[in-house]
Parts: sequence; C-alpha cells; structure tokens
Amino acid sequence: MNRTISTVAAASLLASAGSAHAVINSHIGIDVVDGQLSTQGWVGGTGYTGELRVFVQTLDPTLFFNDAPGTNSPGGTFATPGAIGFNFLDALRVWNPGTEQFDAAPETFTIAFGLTQSATTDTGFVPGFATAVRDENSHPTNQAQWGRHHTHHDFILNGAGGADPAPGIYMLNLELYYEAGAGNTTTYANSDPFWMLFGLNASPAELETVRDWVQINVVPAPGAMALLAGAGLLGLRRRRA
Repeated sequence: MNRTISTVAAASLLASAGSAHAVINSHIGIDVVDGQLSTQGWVGGTGYTGELRVFVQTLDPTLFFNDAPGTNSPGGTFATPGAIGFNFLDALRVWNPGTEQFDAAPETFTIAFGLTQSATTDTGFVPGFATAVRDENSHPTNQAQWGRHHTHHDFILNGAGGADPAPGIYMLNLELYYEAGAGNTTTYANSDPFWMLFGLNASPAELETVRDWVQINVVPAPGAMALLAGAGLLGLRRRRA
C-alpha cells in the first residue's frame, strides 16, 4: 500500500511549503540547558536556532538509507572524555493518511555507526549506543573541537519479511543521553523525547504536513498523553544502564 498523504491534507499547507530546504534538517543540534541535554535546530554557519523536537529527512528510494541528519554542537559544549548516545523509546510508526494518525509499522528501523555499533527498533524501548565527543585524543592539534559532538549515523529502513519497505512517512521516538569517560564525573540529564520523520517517496509538502501534525499533537506533553496513550506511542522514558 502506498502510504502517502491525502490531497486534502496537503492542500492545507502554507504557501511556502513547497521548498524542501524549509522542511529537511541536515543536523540535530545538541546543547546543554540547565544541566540537561537539549535537541536544537541547527544551521551551518549559524549554529543553534532554538529548541526543536521534530526533525525531518528523506530516504534513498532504492537503498532506503540516509546518513543524515547528523549531530552538531560547538566546541566546548560537553565535558570530555565522554560520548553522546540515543535510545529508541517506542516502535517504528508510519503515517496513515486515511485516519491522519500514526500506526505501528510492519517495517523496522536501524541506526548504525561503522561496522560494530547498531540498534534496531522493536515493540517498545530499545537501548541504543553512544559515539564519542571530540577531545584531545581525537583532535590533538585542534583544541577548538574539544567538547564537540559532530557525527553522522547510518539510518536504514528495513522492509518486513525481506520485502522492500512501503512508501510513506515513518516516525522514530528517541532520547539522548550522555556517557562520561574515564576520570570524568560530569553528568547531564537525558534529553526530552524527540521525534525523527523519514520520508520514503514522500514530497516536501507531505513531510511538512506531517511534521506540523507531530509538532501540534505529539510534542506538547498534555496533548501527547491524551492522544497517544491508547495507541502505545508513549515510550517509557528510561536512562541507559
């Protein structure tokens, strides 16, 4: 089934919705605000653009893959040595244009880094993995990079039962955590939950429609509790052991 957004829903977009650049997030900014990790909008050459909890990207229509969004932060953001990790808070969801809500997807989603680190969605919470903050070992001659997290994971949509994944807009629910390295006693609280939307053969207008729906109906905590509790969309907040 082709899970695309209905014409009626797409028609409700603002006139400026046609630009892909207005929708796509090339990076997830990560900051520390009042001792807690915070997901931020990020623009190259500018940096942080304010708290953001819904990020949008597309997947290659043949490989079902992307290496964006990456993460980004200025040097000095995090104590070193350390690492930034993620957890899946819920199963993969896919947009249903008929009901204009998200359903559990038969597909799964893998986030990987290199050949040795990967995590794949399941029916609920799944622990992820951490990647290193830049420090004097990774960048010994560039102190301005110390305390920065800038990396690109592999994002892979897996079809059900060996089949190709269906076109549509897929949603991940995640959190970030900080892992201190040897001799580092700094702690940061986990980030608030955030959401990543990946479009497979979805237009910028469709992605913007769904992004706006998530921002209105999912991100605000009271609305999320009322709307998603029955559907199991509220993943259990857990700190990584």
